[in-house]
Amino acid sequence: MAIKTMSASSGGGAKFAEGWHEVVISKASYGTYEANDGDKRYLDIWFEDYPDNMNLRVYEAVNKETKHEFAIENIFRYANAGIVSKLEDPTGKNPLLQYDDDEKGLVGRTINIFMYKETKTGEGYSRILNRIAPVAQVGEHLSYTDKDVTGIKASCEKSYKRKLSLETPVPNSTDADFEMPL
Repeated sequence: MAIKTMSASSGGGAKFAEGWHEVVISKASYGTYEANDGDKRYLDIWFEDYPDNMNLRVYEAVNKETKHEFAIENIFRYANAGIVSKLEDPTGKNPLLQYDDDEKGLVGRTINIFMYKETKTGEGYSRILNRIAPVAQVGEHLSYTDKDVTGIKASCEKSYKRKLSLETPVPNSTDADFEMPL
């Protein structure tokens, strides 16, 4: 017989519970993948005190009308990372932000992530929604109030519920009818 040591913890507990979690970004890295219309970028983000396999991947998404990328851009906006300056919009409606998209600018930033249980596979693993929310903060060029954060979180939850409803099987359908990239 040998004396051994084990953790008294029963697993991830609250760290992996469904809902919002305030986290600090520990590293971030760009990658590319082949798509029908050419190579596309994605951004992988890891967090302090979470294992490397619990990362957030955000795929580049482009508005079809304006051809403007917004998914990765929103990570920088909500993390308040790399913001260089605030410019006036030519129409006078919305100010424009200039930002440096170097992934190193995300490291050390605090954000809110939404954790959910994977239901499609039936395994119940925790996953991170591909949309984030900021934390309340005052920045040089961009600030968020508690009300702003609450509104952005509500929008993310609405997106998650829509995604969940698309994954719920409909009688007489196949799983292929509901494939949706995360």
